[in-house]
Amino acid sequence: MKLAGIAIVIALGAVASRLLLARAPLRFAVDLAQPLPVATEWGRYGAAMWLVLAATLGAACIIYVLQLRAPLSIAGTLVAAGLALLAALWWLPLLSSDVYAYAAYGEMARLGLNPYVHHAAASDALIAAANWQWRPVTVPICVYGPAFVALARALVTACSPFGVVAVLMSFRVISCLALVACGYLAGILGGARAAAFVACNPIAIFAAAEGHNDSLMVAVVLLGIVIARRAPAIGATVVALAAAIKLPALAASLALAADRIVSRRDARAVLGGTIVGCAVVVIGSRALIAGLRANLAPHGHYVALASVQALGIPVSVLIALAVLLRMRTVHAPLDRWCVLALAAWIAIPNPYPWYALWLLPIAAFARDRRVVATTLAVTGAALLRYLPDAAALPNLPASLALGAIALTAYAPLVL
Repeated sequence: MKLAGIAIVIALGAVASRLLLARAPLRFAVDLAQPLPVATEWGRYGAAMWLVLAATLGAACIIYVLQLRAPLSIAGTLVAAGLALLAALWWLPLLSSDVYAYAAYGEMARLGLNPYVHHAAASDALIAAANWQWRPVTVPICVYGPAFVALARALVTACSPFGVVAVLMSFRVISCLALVACGYLAGILGGARAAAFVACNPIAIFAAAEGHNDSLMVAVVLLGIVIARRAPAIGATVVALAAAIKLPALAASLALAADRIVSRRDARAVLGGTIVGCAVVVIGSRALIAGLRANLAPHGHYVALASVQALGIPVSVLIALAVLLRMRTVHAPLDRWCVLALAAWIAIPNPYPWYALWLLPIAAFARDRRVVATTLAVTGAALLRYLPDAAALPNLPASLALGAIALTAYAPLVL
């Protein structure tokens, strides 16, 4: 049961979700005709889909916590994670359209188009499917690094002869394999419990099954940390290069260097590797930087949903300060870094569930039970962010209620 418990729960949830999907109102027939349906502004029906997912992952989290108390071997953990990922791959509908955008960026790169600028509606099947999914506007500009765009291009080139679904599924499979790799690397660093903490987390499992590239970024970061144990300069370079997949890896790179300095260890090799890796990323990301400056920054709108920030900036600042003050009560350096990460999480106006992969590899090595409990609660509360998209944007009372629930996740640490 320990080996397949999470997989069984997710499989049962997938069955329930598909049964509910089979009874979809007729007005959603166009949505269901898409290659992979995504619950988007489906009103009460979308809320019901979200409830099935939340109940499923909540039940899976019970088994997950029990596994953390008596973890399997690293090999057993990876098998358990693989089974759970297979079950999650069967889940429909998705609750995020990101995988469509990934496919569109790969197709743009394959066609010689710049994925870092907006393009008009195209007759190309992949780009048209992504534009439809992201209606009423076209697919947003790419905010990922050149390494991910190159991978997306390779996947599209290899799988496009087999149809749009094959392309979309290739991103989902790659993300799942990356999560298993994250578990393996975490196991090398911290043993079986660390492997289970990262790879068997139900939120991370569902995020990977949706195809999000965060698992790829985290896998490269963990690989760099493993290498840094024997070759600090090379390892630090690899950690920084993970930002060529997704920019948040820069935070991990800077933290690795800062930890060396704060702990008063010889930081020259790590600083050198960090500088080299960051320089390579900046040089390779010139198109990304130009796209962010020209397209995203001038047209972006601040909307905080299902987060502490939904309660207002003053409340967010006060809670962040309260979290930072708790650093005085934890003693292990890694626990303090985890508290800092939890405070930084409040700065995210829209903490999507797949962002949980940014926190889990840190908390996997934490010793303070309050820090661990808060991390699990915060990552679990990230599921709330699916609800506004699945059911439609909430009104003010609903937004405040979701923000209040997100706030309670910090209770184990703050109170």
